[in-house]
Amino acid sequence: MSQKPFKQSLLRMCAALSLATTVLAFQAPPGLASPAPREGTDYVQLAHPVAQAPRDQVVEVFWYNCKHSYQLETPLDDWAARQSPPVHVLRIPAAWSDTPVMLAYARLYYTLDRLGVAQQLAIPVFHAVRDEQRDLTTVDAAADWAAEQGLDADAFRAAYDSPEVNQETQAAPALREQYDVHEMPSVIVGGRYRTSPFLANGGVPGTVPVVDYLYQRARTARPLTGPLTEPEARPEARPEARPQARPQAAARPLARPLARPLARPLAGSARV
Repeated sequence: MSQKPFKQSLLRMCAALSLATTVLAFQAPPGLASPAPREGTDYVQLAHPVAQAPRDQVVEVFWYNCKHSYQLETPLDDWAARQSPPVHVLRIPAAWSDTPVMLAYARLYYTLDRLGVAQQLAIPVFHAVRDEQRDLTTVDAAADWAAEQGLDADAFRAAYDSPEVNQETQAAPALREQYDVHEMPSVIVGGRYRTSPFLANGGVPGTVPVVDYLYQRARTARPLTGPLTEPEARPEARPEARPQARPQAAARPLARPLARPLARPLAGSARV
């Protein structure tokens, strides 16, 4: 009797067994829950918690020319809408006082916010800046874009140059520093926990589960009365995931240089 059919049958059985083993290796055992996010790996505690922040506060610090901010916008909003009651995500535009391009986009956000359409037009702004590579850092360019979205150009210009928007724009860098944010986007929960796609396992998709974990934890935490226990050292973000750093001014009393983009936005850069 020829051994060829036997060998072919044996090979088919081995292949089937190998495939079954591979499938089982990637299936989690029944009832095994995903590990809880870890402090110092998936999130950090703020060294100086924001004492006036409500325990259920969720803050996102973002930048319109940051691809990760763009990617996180919809998943974070979807998560907020699923909560009971729904969560209002407080948006803070990331800005450094010596980086005009970021101050300009902060001004754009606060202008839209004053007109009551910041959240409604968030994705269109991201689309214009990130996908269409449009520069919306001047009043003329921003007003033209706003008119395309159906806004009154004169009302937009009036809000853009209003004292209220001027004040909010000037205060944006200090507000970012208050939440100890050095990379965009970052999400701060309860004024005490911070996570980002550069901390959370899985990048942008893994950030929302960490936010949910921190939100549930913060809602039952004791009220903030001062600094928490000494947090673990903040891990450096992956270099390729952060904006390019500018030289730190000698007078700025910070532990390490702040990561921020160059004065001109880098179109399509993989660093934001």
